Amino acid sequence: MTGDVLKAVILTGSKSHNGTWQARAGGMVCALRRSIALAALAAVFVSWPAAAATEVLVVIAQKSPAHEEALAALRASLADIPSKELTLHVMTAAEFSDSGPRATDRKLPGLVVTLGTDAAATVLRKKLPTPTYCAFLPQVAYAALAIEAGRERAHLSALYLDQPFARQLRLIRLALPGRTRVGAVLSQDSQKSEHELRRAAAVAGIVLRMEQIGDEKQLVGALHRVLDDADVLLAVPDPLVFNRNTAQSVLLTTYRMGKPVAGYSRAYVTAGALLAVYSTPAQIGRQIGEELLTMQVRPGRPLPAPGYPRYFSVEVNERVARSLGIEPGQVDDLTRRLIEMTPGNSHE
Repeated sequence: MTGDVLKAVILTGSKSHNGTWQARAGGMVCALRRSIALAALAAVFVSWPAAAATEVLVVIAQKSPAHEEALAALRASLADIPSKELTLHVMTAAEFSDSGPRATDRKLPGLVVTLGTDAAATVLRKKLPTPTYCAFLPQVAYAALAIEAGRERAHLSALYLDQPFARQLRLIRLALPGRTRVGAVLSQDSQKSEHELRRAAAVAGIVLRMEQIGDEKQLVGALHRVLDDADVLLAVPDPLVFNRNTAQSVLLTTYRMGKPVAGYSRAYVTAGALLAVYSTPAQIGRQIGEELLTMQVRPGRPLPAPGYPRYFSVEVNERVARSLGIEPGQVDDLTRRLIEMTPGNSHE
């Protein structure tokens, strides 16, 4: 036993995951690749000198099935690495706000990991000098919080909840090979993602039709203009465009126009989207554990650049597929082929 003790504090936001059936990419990675990865992580961990033991304090915003699933996967991921001690101390977000570490404390954790947008906001409001790794939140939300926090990029990073556009567009090409015109509606908050989306579309051989709106009242009109010249709608995790208030309008409009929706969550597929690629709480938790072991968090050492989930799932709404006369293929086959098209099954 090395005596190195990791005390991880994981702050979780509120995010529920509901849906039907799925196939998980993480479970399909070959055993050989998994063994090699674990061996590499173990080698990194045991190479740390004893003096570099890192405290990563651990806190949960609220108990929920999604958060418990992520925590269980995180624990399992860390437990795979031998020759170490791991202590998880769980607190609520309220407890963290009231009695958690403060910037004036003499002893601070070496790293704070957050799960969810609310958790990240709670931590960053305290303005701790501690490196912070934000996970389980959309890229748009992280970008806004990072600007507000004004933190150095070397001490603030993220594991996004949303999928890279390249992966989403690959799924569309696999499931709907004859539909190469993709529509998207963005708000000003997602405008910075437009360049990334256009670049991914060019690589995938997709023709994009995009509209930008300033408020929800403009959404239906923008949808009609986009779908008049598109074969499928790509739902982007933009809170102004796709939220509880607009979901029904989006799905009804696309259904009446006979255009399928490629969603970004399991719940969206359950509600009426044709398909989606997304990451489960367990997949996010697993990757967080792996990232903790590869970061080698030490004073002055920068965090890795923000990135997307490496593990993902695919789901298809067969009822919607039949009603639109579409045969997108079987979930298992789509997932396998999407993995094969993902270089190294890693960040994109």
